[in-house]
Amino acid sequence: MRRLAVCAGLAAALALASACAEHLPDEDLRILTAAPGAKLSTDDLWKDFQKDPAAARRQYFGVAVDVSGKIQSIDVAAGKPATILFSLADQHGVRARLLDERAASILKDAPVLTRITLRCFCEGIDAQQNVLLKSCIKP
Repeated sequence: MRRLAVCAGLAAALALASACAEHLPDEDLRILTAAPGAKLSTDDLWKDFQKDPAAARRQYFGVAVDVSGKIQSIDVAAGKPATILFSLADQHGVRARLLDERAASILKDAPVLTRITLRCFCEGIDAQQNVLLKSCIKP
């Protein structure tokens, strides 16, 4: 009985620790089978984080979201994840890091200034004051 209680306590502690994570993994293949918890424009996601960052983080952190927006720039630097920026205000906006194994196929059909829909895990505001999305794919 005591062993069962210890195991249950450890499981609860691990669950609590993972719930308190500040960052999501850069590559998370669970996005390939994840159902979206929200579908919205990049404008609306940005506005949610500008209006109340803490509430938006509670609502979206770790959630698969389908976002649609107009591509402002694409960053494909060696050794870094390919990134699409949906710029909204003063060069800040929503930054979507593409899942490595899908990046080439996404980018070949997504030139700058076109609209695109991506499914990503939402992390929240990054150090550059952008809303950061990770493991992005085309749904």
